[in-house]
Amino acid sequence: MMKKIPVQITPLKRTRYAFQRLRVCRSCHNFTVLWEKECMHCGKSAFIPVEHMAVRLTKRSMQTERLVALFLTLAGVLFSSTFQEIAICLGGGLALTVLLWIVQRQMVQTESPRKLSKWFNQEQDRLIQGLRLNIEAAVSIRPDNERLAYEMLREIGTLVDSDRNRLQQLSLLRSFILRRDMDLQLESLLLFHFDEGLAEYIGEIAKIKPELIKERTLLYVLDHEAEFLSMPGGKEILAATVGAIVRMKRYVTLYPEFIRRYARLLPKDRFLRLFRIVTTDPHLQFSNLAVEVAEIYNSKYQWDPDFQNTDKKLGHNV
Repeated sequence: MMKKIPVQITPLKRTRYAFQRLRVCRSCHNFTVLWEKECMHCGKSAFIPVEHMAVRLTKRSMQTERLVALFLTLAGVLFSSTFQEIAICLGGGLALTVLLWIVQRQMVQTESPRKLSKWFNQEQDRLIQGLRLNIEAAVSIRPDNERLAYEMLREIGTLVDSDRNRLQQLSLLRSFILRRDMDLQLESLLLFHFDEGLAEYIGEIAKIKPELIKERTLLYVLDHEAEFLSMPGGKEILAATVGAIVRMKRYVTLYPEFIRRYARLLPKDRFLRLFRIVTTDPHLQFSNLAVEVAEIYNSKYQWDPDFQNTDKKLGHNV
């Protein structure tokens, strides 16, 4: 049996967009999603957020446009043959340059995202190389500091959609003593195939943090229900998943057959929650789930005082 270690996981800082987690080195344009101070590529401490770089590039582009406007003004002055033409070219050119500068100042914030998107396309190879360096750093530090390695891989996972990265995170999480107060992830770790490590993690999350069991996780469990049942403790994991989803009436309404199959394995508090949902929903009262709930109630909880104050309406089953 794997020996688990106690850890204190740093909460993940959320951003509106994933790219906002990126920084770029002003010296060599190497990208990173981690928090190192010195660039892994050139060794310099010159990182800035990519949004700041986008503003810099936008202002540089606008500065070029103003220089072009001034050059055309100067050319007009040089090719003028009379003092009046010189005055018109000089005055008009300077006025248009000033107007251009005013308009550009107002457009910096709207033009920066476009510049950033274009720049990402141009720097795609550097971005991939930078993230590869991040992954290598996380893997290399794992033997010495598993917690830090997990936090690094978690950060990388916000930008890298890779089952390999997810499996590495799951492997580390399974070596930790997990607690409810931890900032844990689940949906971001779902794989495209069945994995026993992920299945065990889902079972543990269902017990300590059931609110993380949402529809994507439920669909994964349903798709691989047979594989869950074939593994040791798989039936208990499915029952724990059912115990987590009966928190929400919506899931009971949408997936009554799945819940019916494992309702008998629910602990009392979870079954009481299911009992109350079924007895108060007219669409469920004559369902197969209602039949199963009635049988469980009659065999285990008929005289339990916690159930006596519940309005029992299970058709003709109770």
